[in-house]
Amino acid sequence: MSADKLILGRLGAPRGIKGDLRLQSFSGEFDHIVKKKTLELHDESHSLIVKVIRSAVNPDGTTIAFEGYPSPETARALVGMEIWADREAAAPLGKDEWYVVDLVGLALRGPSGSPTAETELGKIIAVVEGGPDPWLEALLPDGRKALVPFRKEYVGTVDIKAGFVELVAPEILE
Repeated sequence: MSADKLILGRLGAPRGIKGDLRLQSFSGEFDHIVKKKTLELHDESHSLIVKVIRSAVNPDGTTIAFEGYPSPETARALVGMEIWADREAAAPLGKDEWYVVDLVGLALRGPSGSPTAETELGKIIAVVEGGPDPWLEALLPDGRKALVPFRKEYVGTVDIKAGFVELVAPEILE
C-alpha cells in the first residue's frame, strides 16, 4: 500500500443474526467510515471492495453490514480484515496530530538544547503495535535496530514538516 492510503480500522466478530460485524476504528471515530457507500478491505491473502448496506451505533459498539454477507456465518469470512481508504477519507487531524504512517521515515534526534539535538540518531522504519502504546522501530547509523516506546518519557516533539521526532531519552538506543 502507498502512503496515500491509510488503515481506518478493522472488522471484528459478528453481532446479531443479520451479518453485522463489530467495527473497530483506529482513530476512535466512526463517521468517516460508516458514511462511505463502499469499503476497501485487505488481509494477508486478498483484497476486496464491499458495498455497505447498513451501520449502527449501539451501546456496546458500532456495527456494519455488507451486501452479499447476510448472516453471521457468511460475514465471519471478513473478520479481521482491515479497512483501507484514501488519506482524504480518514478522520480529520486536529492541531498537533498526525497519522501513524507519517512517522515512518522521520529522523530521531536528541532532546532540544542537547549536543544531539541536530544529530540523526536513527530513522524510524516502522511503527509496531504492542501493549498499551506503540513502539517506534528505528534503524541506527551502525546498522542495528532499536525499539523506542512511544511514550512521553521517551518521545518529545513530533515535527512531521521538519522531518524529525525528538528522543527525550536517547540512552534507550544503547
